[in-house]
Amino acid sequence: MAQADRVLSTPPTNTPVDTTRRRFLAVAAFASAAGASGLAAAAMASNVPAAVTVPLAPATAESTALPDPIFGLIEAHKKADRDHEAALDEQEHLERIGDRAADWIGEATCHASFNAFEVLLAAPATTLPGIRAKLAYLQDIANRDAWMLTDHPDAAILLLEGFVASVTNVWAVQS
Repeated sequence: MAQADRVLSTPPTNTPVDTTRRRFLAVAAFASAAGASGLAAAAMASNVPAAVTVPLAPATAESTALPDPIFGLIEAHKKADRDHEAALDEQEHLERIGDRAADWIGEATCHASFNAFEVLLAAPATTLPGIRAKLAYLQDIANRDAWMLTDHPDAAILLLEGFVASVTNVWAVQS
């Protein structure tokens, strides 16, 4: 009789277990985004008071242009990201022609994009539309560039702190 050379019903015992902080943060970021999606769905309900969409700060010439600082932070990150993409294109061009400047050309824009993203993650929204915009933007990033959430060492912590502060801001207006 032939002897079995493997057992298909049990997982291998030599599979490495990822116990790194990065893995933990990726799982935590996913969990917080999933929880925040529930918040966004609840916020879209028709019985949410109109007062929730009013900024906490008194209206000024600046605050009427952008009702929530989140919108400006989203635009700042988009611009930093575009600048970094342009620098990477230039870096690729310089590498093709053998220019040594290619070694450092994208570094500053990379740092600027990284910092703008961290500021956005941590920033609290002050209005319900701000929370919605932040959620939509971060969900778009998670769908197309999930590495941005996993490569930032404190992404989960910043994201959680930002959303807790956002909910506190909106809750204060509603109360």
